[in-house]
Amino acid sequence: MSTEDIEFNDVVERVKAALAGAGTGTGQEMLPTETADEIIAIVYERNFMRSLFPAMPMNRRIMKVPKLTGSIEFHAQTLGMTEAGTASAESRATTAEMTLELKTMIANVPIGNYLIAYGVEGLLTVLRDDIASRLAFNEESLFINGDTVITSTYADNINGLYNSSSNPSGVDADSNDYLTLFDGLRKSAGKSVSVSGTFALSHLRSAINQLGVYADNRADLSLIVPRNLEVQLLGMTELQTVDKYGAGATILSGELGRIYGIRVFATGVIPVNQAVDGTSDSGSSATFTSAILTHVRSPIVGNSTVAERRFSIGFHDEPTKDRFVLIPKQDVAFAVRYGEAICEVVGINTV
Repeated sequence: MSTEDIEFNDVVERVKAALAGAGTGTGQEMLPTETADEIIAIVYERNFMRSLFPAMPMNRRIMKVPKLTGSIEFHAQTLGMTEAGTASAESRATTAEMTLELKTMIANVPIGNYLIAYGVEGLLTVLRDDIASRLAFNEESLFINGDTVITSTYADNINGLYNSSSNPSGVDADSNDYLTLFDGLRKSAGKSVSVSGTFALSHLRSAINQLGVYADNRADLSLIVPRNLEVQLLGMTELQTVDKYGAGATILSGELGRIYGIRVFATGVIPVNQAVDGTSDSGSSATFTSAILTHVRSPIVGNSTVAERRFSIGFHDEPTKDRFVLIPKQDVAFAVRYGEAICEVVGINTV
C-alpha cells in the first residue's frame, strides 16, 4: 500500500471518528451511538414540541392508545336512598382507541472522497450540524403541517402542491413527502377561529372559548405562532416574557412568554402563503397565515425503544464511485387524541 493510500485511509477514519467514533472496514456499517445521542440531544433542544408534548416509548411498530369518548356521571345520593339501600344509577366511562404507528424519515447523503481529502474538520462540523438541525426542522414541520392526503396529485393536501418558486413548502412525490407520514396539528384541529385580517387578542379569547372544557386549566394550553406573528406579540403588553416569570418558574425550550397564562411558542414552519381558510396555496397571491392553540396532552409523540431505529447513521463505502454515503434515519410516531382540544386561528394577515 502506498503512502498516499495510507494517508487517505487515515482521512476516512478521521471522518468516521469525528462523526461517531472510530470505525473500521468498508461496506455497510452502523456508526456507533455517540453521535446519534448527540444529534438526538440537538433535535430535542431545537424542536420545542419534544419537551411540550407527552412521549410514548414504543417497542412495537404499531400500538393502540386508549382515549376517552365519554365520562362517568355523578348522581345525587339522598338519605332516603341510603336508608333503603338504593344504589345510584351506574355509569361507565366509554373509550376508543387511536393508532400510534412508527414511520421512518431517512436521508441519503453521498459525499465525494475528494471533499474530505481537502477539508475534513470544516466539512464534518457542517455535516453534523446540518443533520441535526434539518431533522429538528422536519420533525417540527411534520408535527404541525403533516397531512396524509395525497389525492389529486397532492393538490388536496393542506400544504398544497410543491412549486419551487411559489410554494416551496408544498408537497409532491419528490419534495417534502415526509409531510404525508402523519396528520399534524393543523390537519387534526377540530376547532377554528377565522380572523380574515390582523390578529388581535380577541381572536385568542375566541379560541379559548372554542376549546371549552379543554381550556379550564390555562397551564395545559400552548399557543404556537408563526415568526411574523411573534414580532407582533412582542409589542403587546399582555405578553409576559420569560424574564418576568419570577424565581422558580419552569421555562420550556423555545418558550417566548405567556398570554393569559398560556405558554407561547414561535416557529418558522407555519406557512405564510395560506388561503384565508387555512389551506396552503401554490399560487403567490395567498398571503395569510395561522396560529394553533392546543391542549398539550392531546398530541402524542411515539419514540422507538430500539436504539438503531430511534436514530442512527449508516455508513456505506462506494469505492467505485469514489465516495461514501451517510444514511441518517429515524423512526417516529405522531397522533392526536382529541381533535376538539386543538383550535387553529386562520386567516391572519402576513405581516
